[in-house]
Amino acid sequence: MVYQNLAFLGAALLLMMPNFAKAVCAPSDLALGWLWNYNGTIGDKYWVRVTLTVTQGEVSGVYFYSTELKDIRVVGRVSDGRRLDLYELDAGGKVTARFEAEFPEHDPRGTVQGTLHCEVIAGSWHKIGAAQKLPVYLSLQDGTSGTLTHMYAVAGAQDDSLIHRNAFRFWQAVTMGDKPTVASLIDYPIKVNVVGTLKTIRTRDELLSEYDAIFSPAYRKAISAAMPRNMLARDQGIMLGRGEVWFGANGRVIALNN
Repeated sequence: MVYQNLAFLGAALLLMMPNFAKAVCAPSDLALGWLWNYNGTIGDKYWVRVTLTVTQGEVSGVYFYSTELKDIRVVGRVSDGRRLDLYELDAGGKVTARFEAEFPEHDPRGTVQGTLHCEVIAGSWHKIGAAQKLPVYLSLQDGTSGTLTHMYAVAGAQDDSLIHRNAFRFWQAVTMGDKPTVASLIDYPIKVNVVGTLKTIRTRDELLSEYDAIFSPAYRKAISAAMPRNMLARDQGIMLGRGEVWFGANGRVIALNN
């Protein structure tokens, strides 16, 4: 059953991180051909998601601010399995800012316990030509196969931009309480939990009639806290947040884990 499989997968993904054996983050730890997603802050108040891929110590990636959802390109390298230097590039390839960071052995915020490997990135960001440096703190969320230009191939998607557009529309509609738009972006039939009972919803009208029971305040809050871009992908689908919602290859919702 798709609903049950995706619900299980969403709960299990955090157990699927690499089994690191060293006390630092060597380039080989961040597996070749994978995209690693980190969430965190720049300046303690600007929420960002950073997606990195590593090849022989060379790093490329993108990041975006949660308020803008627009990818910013970065390149750099990992040195000595600990230091991470990233250069932010504009559309013309000019360096506009720099990340000076490291993979610490212990979480400076105490959120993640024990000896760390690649789970946390901590350091600073500064704009080229500016003296001020803003603190950076990022924590590893998940890893997925794919490339920076085609993140969702494993899920069968042909067009990443379609996935991003639909994910944003759905996320925004849930956040703003736009029930008709939410209902229009679902791939029916879909199984959902309605007051403790698994129920098959077959049409938009059925979903709208059960909307408040499905999209509880806590569920809406969880969806609103997710970032509808550069998401984890598996062959089962594309995951928003920690598995609260899954999208199919056509960008429509295939599972609501409420």
